[in-house]
Amino acid sequence: MNRRSFLKSLAVGVVGLASTSCVTTLVKSAGKRPDVLFIAIDDMNDWTTLFNPKNPIKTPNIVRLARRGMFFSKAYCAAPACNPSRTAILTGYQPTTSGCYDNGDGGQWWKKMPDAVTLPQYFRNHGYLAKGAGKIFHHGWSMGDDPRGTEHSWDDFQKLVPPRRVGKNHNGYTSGPLSDVEYDWGEHEEKMVDEDMFEKVSSFMEQKRDKAMFLAAGIFKPHLPFYAPPEVFKKYPFDEMQLPPMKKNDLDDVPAIGREMAHREHFIFANTTAKPENDPGSLKKMVQCYQSAADFADRMVGRLLDKLDTTGKTDNTIIILWADHGYHLGDKESCVKFTLWEKANHVPFIIVAPGVTKPGSRCDRPVGLIDIYPTLLDLVGLPQKKDVDGTSLVPLLKNPTQKWHPALMTMGKGNHAVRSDRWRYIRYSDGSEEFYDHSKDSWEWTNLAGRPEYAQVIAEHKKWLPTSEK
Repeated sequence: MNRRSFLKSLAVGVVGLASTSCVTTLVKSAGKRPDVLFIAIDDMNDWTTLFNPKNPIKTPNIVRLARRGMFFSKAYCAAPACNPSRTAILTGYQPTTSGCYDNGDGGQWWKKMPDAVTLPQYFRNHGYLAKGAGKIFHHGWSMGDDPRGTEHSWDDFQKLVPPRRVGKNHNGYTSGPLSDVEYDWGEHEEKMVDEDMFEKVSSFMEQKRDKAMFLAAGIFKPHLPFYAPPEVFKKYPFDEMQLPPMKKNDLDDVPAIGREMAHREHFIFANTTAKPENDPGSLKKMVQCYQSAADFADRMVGRLLDKLDTTGKTDNTIIILWADHGYHLGDKESCVKFTLWEKANHVPFIIVAPGVTKPGSRCDRPVGLIDIYPTLLDLVGLPQKKDVDGTSLVPLLKNPTQKWHPALMTMGKGNHAVRSDRWRYIRYSDGSEEFYDHSKDSWEWTNLAGRPEYAQVIAEHKKWLPTSEK
């Protein structure tokens, strides 16, 4: 059975039963439909204390959120790039269905799908208020808003412009690619755009209303430029900085397309590794700044939770937190996303559904962010949108150990990864392959594709590849 057939059969059976139970529990406990707090984070990878207390990036507030509901330890984006990932989450369609594969002009989903009903739009169509601020849709065209216009998806949305600087960068470059402030990093004492987002979302929480609300909070950090206030940097002393493990000649067993993906925006890796360790533009400094920016994003999560708690509506609010994709920090010779390896695709993902999720629970099955759309409809009791590619995760919220299907990732037409409990299989558009055993190779240093002893398990993973692409 292929992936789509499996998902549809699952949706018809156990999903329907579980969703009815969930909605009944929520409605009975509150007497009305639950609100939704939809928290999006940009570029946050899995090197945080959410995944392992020993990891260097401290995310106590995201950990605090996980204690309220279910943490999915193996959650994966649909695509390791902002636009195709967010398009998949917000429309419910995989890149192979929508044709939106990248951040460029070819990713303009509203031209390919002008009548797509986005997730907030679907909530509005079924009686909810839909409001938000920050980066929800891709910033490239709309400052986080629906590119077709606010009225398509929102009752109210605050567009926010990411920070930009004029003049010499924090990292010390005044010429060359890194002089572009988008690729800057360092301490930042001015007000951050995520603070503007928080203020706007807070005002939405305070407004009196007679409807349930879908409220989106888009956190821009830790996306480039890697800025954070000086007090955050104090938590990450430069002399104590930990870098990811980097194997020499790591890409020798990687196909050409994989190497090309790794070296996209390669000047970041090449220039920073060529600098002395204490240079403002060095890899070590860049990683320090990324970690500080990720910590700042965690602080924004904490402020959102604190504000929600003051409203008295926590017990009737479903909270969902996700990051649009991960990020390489020098591992795999890469300082970017845009690859089909684990670090670019593995993301934080948490669902808190009062009366449904068990506080402090954890699911270790691989899941995809493509499943957010049907899951939220299930949890609030709205009719399912039958043409979306994902399936509700409600069965896993009820029983996190039950059998589940692998997660699918796409980076450009014809390039896909399949992540099962133990393995990551990658097939590129030219037919070349990679295969990794995560039980003993978490940094994906040894490509097992082509070894005859793995032929059968690779064949099983191939069954989950898409059979058609737009």
